[in-house]
Amino acid sequence: MQTGSTQARLRIRESLDAHPELTVILDASGGPSSRLRGRLLGHGEGTIRVQLNTALGASLLVSIAGEVDTGKGRAPLLGQYRVLSCRITGIGKYQAELAPEAVREEPVNAPAPSSTDDADYYEILQVSRSADTDTIRRVFHVLAQRYHPDNIDTGNDEKFRRVVEAHAILGDPEKRAAFDVQLASQDKSRYRIFDSLQSTEGVQAELRKRQGILRLLYAKRMTDTRESSLRARDFVELLGCPIEHLEFALWFLREQRCIIRSDNNRFEITCHGVEAFEAGQSTYSKKQLVALPAPA
Repeated sequence: MQTGSTQARLRIRESLDAHPELTVILDASGGPSSRLRGRLLGHGEGTIRVQLNTALGASLLVSIAGEVDTGKGRAPLLGQYRVLSCRITGIGKYQAELAPEAVREEPVNAPAPSSTDDADYYEILQVSRSADTDTIRRVFHVLAQRYHPDNIDTGNDEKFRRVVEAHAILGDPEKRAAFDVQLASQDKSRYRIFDSLQSTEGVQAELRKRQGILRLLYAKRMTDTRESSLRARDFVELLGCPIEHLEFALWFLREQRCIIRSDNNRFEITCHGVEAFEAGQSTYSKKQLVALPAPA
């Protein structure tokens, strides 16, 4: 049987759980002195109410970072807010009402920002492209705690923002599907090494084919350890080269033990292949790694 004091503690705990913690960042430095702890009390017509231990001046621009329960799961709350009002509610307690800072409209002809256009959210969260929703959520919580501005040892505002942004995309099935389509298009332009059929012939073209194949398999191994192989038609689509023009390069790489082919006709990079690719990419290492000789 629960005592009155136990029940009171439970009510307090439930009240705290219902009002998630937020971090209020006062300036761009992100230093410990610029961060305040707060609790989200609720939201209204385009505003949020936050409980703090420090008064905030009206019209002050702050950044808010944290997570809230939407009823369908945890979701990030991140952005800049303008203080509308702040009143005292008790000894050392204040309640501030804040509104999202309006996004400044860009001129119609201004180029769209491209800082995150090429961001690979899978790389940011350090998960494979085939990761399930639970894995993405678990990794997000680990990284969010690591980079949260309140973490004195490993806190990093920029990395925290990128992790939150990545989770907002990959944690939503519809947004993730759209991002996967965009990523596939980027892959084709990133890895394509030939623009015409004529450019696929010659010694230099063969060298590019080998490096292209190794680059694809290297990236696949790095980002998807559970399914690190590719089909021959994947090479065709990504490199922009017909399969008959890739057969010599595939044969050569197999003979050099840089790649292996499974019974179901899927290709995978080996340790020798990793060394060969890194040797071809690095211009700084003094160690002589396995090199790919030109065909006789």
